[in-house]
Amino acid sequence: MNNQILKELVKLEPQIKWVTNMINEAEAAWPTHYDRTQPDDMYLRGMFYQIQDKLNDARRLIRFTVAPVLKEGVLHKRSDGRYGLQDGTYFSSSGYIEYLLTEPGEDARWVSSRVEHDGEDYCIVGRKGLSLQGLRVRVKEIPLWD
Repeated sequence: MNNQILKELVKLEPQIKWVTNMINEAEAAWPTHYDRTQPDDMYLRGMFYQIQDKLNDARRLIRFTVAPVLKEGVLHKRSDGRYGLQDGTYFSSSGYIEYLLTEPGEDARWVSSRVEHDGEDYCIVGRKGLSLQGLRVRVKEIPLWD
């Protein structure tokens, strides 16, 4: 079932891109597509904007989910204060990261997040108390946004 879902998501991603591009085009020349004196047109314009935002989020999640894993390893603190893998790959502020979350009484799972600096050290967004030192992470080949 998981593989079928992944296949369907891969097929869905270009459709999402197509629809969001249509919304972008309509917004770029909105006076030709919407009548500002018509509340229904202005409603649609606002709703399309919100839908586009959510679709872009969904598209980004799909791309992250299906991206191939390039490498996996354990983080260590480098001499420059950043955290990295043995091969030289490192993480800094706003960097995308997937880490293996293992908590007592729960199943281990990969979690996606971002790395930020809190003024003292680097941390994972939403998991400030989680130490990066010794944390298992993986790096994916995330395609450029088009």
